[in-house]
Amino acid sequence: MNGNVVLIDDDNLLISFMEEQLTLNGYAVKAFTSPVDAMDHLRSSSTDLVVTDVKMNEMTGDEVLDQILTEYPDTGVILITGFGNVNHSVNAMRKGAYDYITKPFTPQEFSYRIKRYFDNRREAGGNPRTSQENGAETTATVGPSGGPAARSALREKTAYISRSGSNEPNTVMVGETAAMKRLLSILPKIARNDAPVLIQSESGTGKEVYAKLLHLNSNRASGPYIKINCANLPTELVESTLFGHMKGAFTGAISDKKGAFDEADGGTLLLDEITEIDINVQAKLLRVLQEKEFQRIGSQKTTRTDVRVIATSNRNIPQAINDGAFRADLYYRLNVFPITIPPLRERREDIPLLANYFCEKYTDQYQLPPKHLDETLMQHLQQRDWQGNVRELDNLIHRGVILSHDESTITIDHVDNNMFSGVDHQMGREVLSDLPLMPIEEMELQLIKKALERTGGNQKEAAKILGISDRTIRNKLR
Repeated sequence: MNGNVVLIDDDNLLISFMEEQLTLNGYAVKAFTSPVDAMDHLRSSSTDLVVTDVKMNEMTGDEVLDQILTEYPDTGVILITGFGNVNHSVNAMRKGAYDYITKPFTPQEFSYRIKRYFDNRREAGGNPRTSQENGAETTATVGPSGGPAARSALREKTAYISRSGSNEPNTVMVGETAAMKRLLSILPKIARNDAPVLIQSESGTGKEVYAKLLHLNSNRASGPYIKINCANLPTELVESTLFGHMKGAFTGAISDKKGAFDEADGGTLLLDEITEIDINVQAKLLRVLQEKEFQRIGSQKTTRTDVRVIATSNRNIPQAINDGAFRADLYYRLNVFPITIPPLRERREDIPLLANYFCEKYTDQYQLPPKHLDETLMQHLQQRDWQGNVRELDNLIHRGVILSHDESTITIDHVDNNMFSGVDHQMGREVLSDLPLMPIEEMELQLIKKALERTGGNQKEAAKILGISDRTIRNKLR
């Protein structure tokens, strides 16, 4: 016997399906259409896991969860609902539910979630319920951007969100590989410290997300969070952008201007792609890190600053030091907490979790019925090289959700068979960005029109950006 499971759902057809699946997989199952009867059973029988619907007449799933947390702390809870929403999911995970599944789901998904619970239970020596560490909220789902895509226990799939339960975008990381579990488990400890952090990883792996989560889980969470993209700064503006300037300090300085260290005072400053900063400015940056003070251009006055610096780079920094492009002393000053986020091709086990999360995220964003990815598409996703990493996967699923708007299943045809060749992922990211929320049909047209604008009306080039065929574009524009 693999474990004792109690099922609670007032849908006779669904509960029969779940009971059959679990029995076939070797679990001892008791099924109840009445939550009151189920709770009576728990009083007289040891139970490892309760799987309960959320919306029921006698008791809600939330009430079942509350009672189990109080009376049976060693019993895990998985919630199932056809009425999933982001806030409810996050709150349930915060309260202590192990997992959260949205209807409809496949037999494979259901069996996998149950097996994962019991694997974690054996590893933990008891209920592997979501825990918290010093206010850094850790959920078994995916954090404030929501959905059940990354469901599991703390040690298997973890997402960190701000203490306040912030609904800010791009504050979710999902992972069940050993490397990701380690990165997420140490996040609260690093967040509590004000020492600099250096995140070195390939583009698209989630460096900015990790940096933002460090800020949100820190004592500086209520302070400013300022991001500077060093790669996009003209050389002549780097120093002014970081430290500010006084009126008349140089041609075009028509007024005093605060720099990033002023604006981020009391909070966090993210220096994205720090290796692109001019070598001469690096010396001044080193002084700020050492002395906690700086001077604006054109001023003799020294300004104190209270800023935690997080830096990122996609370059090989030791090589940049050898090439004379980066200061070794600055590197050592920044490298107090060195963080490396693995590329997606080295964490393929996370691809289904991420793909499902992005699917849920965008169906929720566009207010569409639930969708799922078919097995053929998922197999292709797991075989892809993913040079653009998580960002590339995000864009791909985003596109699939949009182009499959009236269907419940996203297939390889929705992202097109040429998805594994020559798609311009950077251009695609720019085309997908900043589109307002609108009906899905209009979204498709706006997406295509934006791509056509980018290519000067060239339908074949626009199709490459979107990863679809030019015939699809012609059909959509009719």
